[in-house]
Parts: sequence; structure tokens; C-alpha cells
Amino acid sequence: MSDTTTVTRGRLLLRPTTKWLHTWGGIVLGGLVSLTCLTGSVITFRDEADRARWPRSTAAAAAAPSVSLVAAARAIGRAQPGAQITRVTFPPNPNDPYIFQFKSADKETHRVAVDASSGQVLGELPKVAWMDWLVDLHRNLLAGRTGRQIIGGVGGVCLALGSTGLLLWAIRGGSWRAWLRIRRNSGSRPFNFDLHRVSGLWTLLFIVALSFTGMELAYPQSFRNTWERVTGQPASVRAFKPVKAASGLTKSLYEYLVAGEAAMPDGVPTEMRISDSPNASVYLRLRRAGDLSPAGLNRVYLDPVTCRVLSAERTADRPLGVQLFQAVQPVHYGQFGGLPVKLLWAFLGATPALLFVTGLLVWWRPTKKGLRPKVHSEKPVRELPKEDSLAELLEQ
Repeated sequence: MSDTTTVTRGRLLLRPTTKWLHTWGGIVLGGLVSLTCLTGSVITFRDEADRARWPRSTAAAAAAPSVSLVAAARAIGRAQPGAQITRVTFPPNPNDPYIFQFKSADKETHRVAVDASSGQVLGELPKVAWMDWLVDLHRNLLAGRTGRQIIGGVGGVCLALGSTGLLLWAIRGGSWRAWLRIRRNSGSRPFNFDLHRVSGLWTLLFIVALSFTGMELAYPQSFRNTWERVTGQPASVRAFKPVKAASGLTKSLYEYLVAGEAAMPDGVPTEMRISDSPNASVYLRLRRAGDLSPAGLNRVYLDPVTCRVLSAERTADRPLGVQLFQAVQPVHYGQFGGLPVKLLWAFLGATPALLFVTGLLVWWRPTKKGLRPKVHSEKPVRELPKEDSLAELLEQ
């Protein structure tokens, strides 16, 4: 028996098992996979949905940041005596407001929009409840930590379905025509089969990337520990611990902003965070060229009393493993490249739902007695003395 015949027989033996795993894995778990991916496509636009509710500046002339930040802090203090500002999001676009987050005297968290020109408080921002619900459904299945672990398993299922689908294509001979051919006039089943195969082949790399990054977000410590054991290189850095400052904040928000910008002049400030603990700390988040996240991953830590720079951490200076794992979330949610990438991610993210529907339609074969799946007995294996006969059966 020639080597070609041996390989072909091996493919024949492998095909039933692979097909069974691919078919039943998709039927049993495809609904959960589809739900996860469809909700992910929607929450890709979470920032846009939030930003759409922001009031816009109406001032004709822009004031200096020193004026607007100080004025905003004073206005919040007058409206909410005892309030403690914990976060300031800087305007990403012209005419966008500052977003101030603070805790009131009764420890309730509030978010208000502040005119970036005058420092006038434009109003409190309502929560987008339906979006928050979808985010929790996508990340945790509304079940907390247990749901997060299940979602991580969904990523593993996607990888398995993609791998078995690719293997089935290879077993059939790996014809490149399969990437393009969709039979439109041969009945619904051939059409659904071709649409399923073409969609799966063209989106395979995206689904693998989406699955892998989703698993990392669900099991971050496991992935980091594995990287460190395999490469011997760090996958994370210890969070900077600021010095204790019992007296709390003593400088204005603008002074912290100026100090942070001076420490990283090539960065664009996107956010300032202020700890609400007695040992107050201040850090400025900045975006630099090459950052995947629109908010940036670079930080400058400041002494809350003296405004002295305690640490300036640039993503580009960190070990490779740290940079890779910091890129996981921006890649998973399509946060790089602006709206065009998000639209592409949302479209491709819906593909698993299409694969589930088309795969189910291919499997489901109505009978005359009712809509029940037919049970077909396997054809008896016959002797195939010729190599071309083996290849012929493989194409069936």
C-alpha cells in the first residue's frame, strides 16, 4: 500500500470523530457561544453609547484648563458639601466636557459633566442601565465569579469548534475553492453548508484571537503564570504603592495635571484618579503614540502633598510579556483604530451566531412524518483497492 493510500485511510478514520465533535459541540453549546459573541458585539460601542449622553459645551471661547478645573471643583463642592472627587476624565474631542466622578457625603458615587471651557457643571450623567446589564451578561452571565469562569470556558469551546472545523476542511482535501464557493441554486442544505464553511474559514483567525483574549480576561492569573513559567519573563508588574499622606490632597487638580504632563511630555492626559482612602494618592493616565487603548496605559504617580513625581511608568519600557497582556483587552473589544475597527469587530463578532444557525440547519433534516432529525446509518465500509476510490469516498 502506498503512502498516499495510508494517509487517505487515516483521514477517513479521523473524519467521523472530528465531525461528531464539531457537530455536537456546536449544537449543545452553540447557543451560549452565540449569546456571548452577540452581546460582545453590542458592548463594543459602550463608550460611544455613554458619550452620546454627554452634554456639549456651548461656550464661544475656551478657558484655560487651570480655570475650568478649579471652577469645576469649586462648583461640585458647593453643590455637594463634603464631596470627594475620585476621578476626572479629560475631554477626548473638542467641545466634549470633563467627566467628574465623586463620592458624596453619604458615600454615593455620582458622575457629572463639566463644561471644559467655563468649569460650569452641566448636569449629572444617568447610568446606561441596559448597557451595564449587557456588559455583566457578556462578562459574567449575571452570575459573578462563577459566570466569569463559564465565559472563559466558552472561549475554549470557540477554539475547539474552530479547530475541528478547520480539520474537517483539511480532511476533505483542503480545496481553496471552499473559501469562495456558495451553491445558491442547489437547495437550502447545500447553501447553508457552503455559507457555514465559507464564513468559518474567513473568520477563523478572528475567532481564535477573540477566544484566546476572552479566555485570558476570564483567567488572567493562570495565563500570566503560564507565561512566566514557559519564558522566565514577567507577565505583570507590581502596582506602585504611593507614600502615606495622612493630610490628604493639598494641591489643586490643575497642579497635579501640570506635574504629570511635565513628567511625560509626549503623553496626552486622559484621566486623573484620586484615591478616596485616608492615604490619598494621585495618578495621571496618559496616551502615547503606539498605545492600543484610547485611554492609554502610561501612568504618572504623584505625591498628593508636594505634587512631586513618584513614578513615571511607560508601557513601551515594560517587558514584552507585560505589553502583550496589557494589549489583550484593547484587542478583544476592538478599542484601537477608532470607529471603523469597532464596526468591523461588531460585524465579525456576530459570525459565531451565523455559524450556529447555518450549522443547525445543515444538521436538521425534516422527515415526512414531522420535523425531526433523520438518523442515517453509516454506509458500510467497502474495500477500496484504488487510491482514487479512497479520495472519491472522502469527498462524499
